[in-house]
Amino acid sequence: MKTYNIEIKPITQDNIRACAKLEVSEDQKQFVARNLATIAWAYVDPQFTPYAICDGDTVVGVAAVEYVPDNEDYDRHWVPRFMIGEQFQGNGYGKQAMLKIIEMIINQHPNCSRVRLSVVSENQGAIDFYKRIGFVETDEKLEDELVMDYFIKSGVNL
Repeated sequence: MKTYNIEIKPITQDNIRACAKLEVSEDQKQFVARNLATIAWAYVDPQFTPYAICDGDTVVGVAAVEYVPDNEDYDRHWVPRFMIGEQFQGNGYGKQAMLKIIEMIINQHPNCSRVRLSVVSENQGAIDFYKRIGFVETDEKLEDELVMDYFIKSGVNL
């Protein structure tokens, strides 16, 4: 797998148009929120932070992280949105980007023991993708979506 220069950057005036233009394939649209909805959500929820996933100066995806300090320790760190643009899928961007996001969360919150996300249970492609990264299925549901956890091994760098 090719190694990219993946950076997780704040969404700014300089990259918002590129973020807004990115879309997933037609068969994935039912499973993924539009990027403008992800960006807008941050306007009303200070715990929700969207990011541009970049390879150098090229925006290849959009993600959001959510830190919920009032939740139990195991339930504070979420990746509620994650997408790689259709034209960039299948090249290894997704795995490298998700690992960078997890690394960013760990750097911001060194005591983090797990990162969580939810996925539409019919989206088998995404479930398989997250499992290949190291996420495991839980018995939990969140708004009818399957919750998956990535356990942080203490003292291990990604």
